[in-house]
Amino acid sequence: MRRQILMASAALALVSASPVLAQEVSPSEAESIQQRLTRYLPQDMIDAGLITVKAATSFYELRFDPKVLLDKARSGVVKLEGLKPMTASLRPSADGTYHIESNDSFDIKGDIDLPEGRNSFSYVIDSMKLDGIYDPEILYFTSSDWTARKLSFSSTSPKDSVTASFGDMAMHVSAEKKDANTLDISSTGVMNAFAETITSAQSGRVEIGADKLDIDVSMAGARYKVMQDLVFLVLDNMHKQRLEAPDAARLKDLLRTALPVFDDLKETIRASNVTVGTDEGTFGAQAVNYNVGMNGIARSTRLGFGFGIEKPVPPAGLLPPAYAGLLPEQATFNLAVADLDLAGAVTYLVDHADFTKPKPLTDEESKEIGRIVLPGGAMTLEFEDVSAVSPVYDVHLTGKMTVYPDDKDRHSADVTITMRDFDKTVTYLQKNAAAVPEFGQASFGLLMMKGLARDAGNGAQAWDLTVGEDGKVLINGRPLPFQQ
Repeated sequence: MRRQILMASAALALVSASPVLAQEVSPSEAESIQQRLTRYLPQDMIDAGLITVKAATSFYELRFDPKVLLDKARSGVVKLEGLKPMTASLRPSADGTYHIESNDSFDIKGDIDLPEGRNSFSYVIDSMKLDGIYDPEILYFTSSDWTARKLSFSSTSPKDSVTASFGDMAMHVSAEKKDANTLDISSTGVMNAFAETITSAQSGRVEIGADKLDIDVSMAGARYKVMQDLVFLVLDNMHKQRLEAPDAARLKDLLRTALPVFDDLKETIRASNVTVGTDEGTFGAQAVNYNVGMNGIARSTRLGFGFGIEKPVPPAGLLPPAYAGLLPEQATFNLAVADLDLAGAVTYLVDHADFTKPKPLTDEESKEIGRIVLPGGAMTLEFEDVSAVSPVYDVHLTGKMTVYPDDKDRHSADVTITMRDFDKTVTYLQKNAAAVPEFGQASFGLLMMKGLARDAGNGAQAWDLTVGEDGKVLINGRPLPFQQ
């Protein structure tokens, strides 16, 4: 699948930066497309046929031969079997786009001779298909579908071995122009029947499985035009030791124009019915979630990430009964690093760098970029939702904390802790205190906390906790008794 995407997307991204009107399929146009595709390739790879385009009756046949790359890098260290050319059809449309189709399979085996021993590997994909509409103006697919069946991978070395497989996978990608310079891009995918086994002398045998992986990625407001110009500027100059003054000035202009690169990036991955088998037993969960988000290279960039687990199940007998009753049915941890001045750092780079020199910035200028990223030396951590919920407790934490990486003793926090089912929690701890004496101490501490709580409504208690840089603590606006 990865090679299919590289062939159909990465290679075609070099076709043209302007639309091509539909015309009759001809050998001359096939040669023109091939020249654009191979513009940045070494001449020996072009002559060897790494990428070729031929005219058929109503479409162009694009052929990618990975054996050329292997022959180019042949050193005796890597041995491969099963490599074969991959093909795709390009049908020009009246609106200047191409309808691209491919249907292939993948089955290679290989060895790598390393000083510590031989590493053997294999990649197998029973079938993989692509059907999409490619727009040369945006150098991307306006719509495409990738599917694959029975994917597997294996790697064996003297120290460890790894095998992994998917039953099947499908991905849909779309891009929509919002204006002359920006795109909204989205991608959704499903991977079924994932299994992986890792065996090593140090960690033993670990088996990981999931019934399904759901993936959702979106990018709003991508500055595609200026990013195209940046890519082609790099490609046009990658053979040079250093940039000429006009190209260096052009690079600076493009870096300024590119900001904030995109407006919003979101990615979520959800794994369903997850299992992790180890020597201690099998851990499981109904679902495991991961997410990341970012608002671009901005003056106030916010980078968020999160992790969540639903209905975790430890190996039988691993936890004593009293502790097993406290296992959360759902837990989340969503954190963001806020107020990063990434745009300021890029602007400083553009204003001070000399890209005609091998070292564009001095050591002090490089350090200044790091200082600009954290205004005032502060890093702001925002707790969007840190929570744990079970039949006997319901706890949530939100708020923010400010730390100073260069001054470890300087920090502050302003967070709110909300707790529901308070009495149920205390009752559970007291009931099991005979088996776990620490539970008795915990229940006493909670009862003391309740005296400091404010009523948050609907049977919930809340504590607004403020910690100043001087170390003073306020709970719901009141100082702790021993601080008065």
